[in-house]
Amino acid sequence: MLRGFPGAGKLGRLSPMNLMAVFAHPDDEIGAAGTLALHARRGDRVLLVWMTRGELASQFGEASPKEVARVREGHGAHVAGLLGAEYRFLPFRDTFLTGGREEALALARLMADFRPQAVLTWDPLDVHPDHRATHQAVLSALKLCRIPKLVGEAHRELVRLFHYPRRDLTRPWVYVDVTETEEVAEAVFAFYQEFYRWPFTLEDFRARRRLRGQEAGVAFAEAFQTETHPAWPGLPGGPPPGRGRG
Repeated sequence: MLRGFPGAGKLGRLSPMNLMAVFAHPDDEIGAAGTLALHARRGDRVLLVWMTRGELASQFGEASPKEVARVREGHGAHVAGLLGAEYRFLPFRDTFLTGGREEALALARLMADFRPQAVLTWDPLDVHPDHRATHQAVLSALKLCRIPKLVGEAHRELVRLFHYPRRDLTRPWVYVDVTETEEVAEAVFAFYQEFYRWPFTLEDFRARRRLRGQEAGVAFAEAFQTETHPAWPGLPGGPPPGRGRG
């Protein structure tokens, strides 16, 4: 599972924690679905936040942005239910994200209310500008949520930031064994795949996640990066990489 900083609130122990995931559009969460479901299943509060409703998605043809927003908000609600997560949509426009103060402050107020110990988001270098802007807004929000004059009751606990991984970023990788919730992740993917008719199949999705598992020595895994190496309460055990279960 993902963890925050040792000694920060409950996170030095395997006690319930608050995990916030912030993405630009509904379906961005697919790569973290197993992790979010795992935390929810183990009693953690999970909040899934989308910065926009993805109303400019090209797959909807001539449908109006208002209609697309309505459909995609329904998608988000359905997926949050599959994951066992709470969810929020912020009121920003698709492709208009900048990572600026307004977006960061909206997130900071959510953080001050939800009080996460860990936050998960996009990587800072993704090709989509909304994805990069979401990462930047999260970074700024982690500072702004500590300022009472901006958010009221500040959230001053240390929060660990995780993001989707990139091989060209030299930051520590964190693998999460999602074998327990792989069926949930596959249900999320299948829901979107059936609607959008992506050429990337469920079998392709499963194979990619099995490869991640082989890297970590488990059956299925999701991977993230964080800015500093997490501290473990002791040395983790388990099979060496390449000897996953199944």
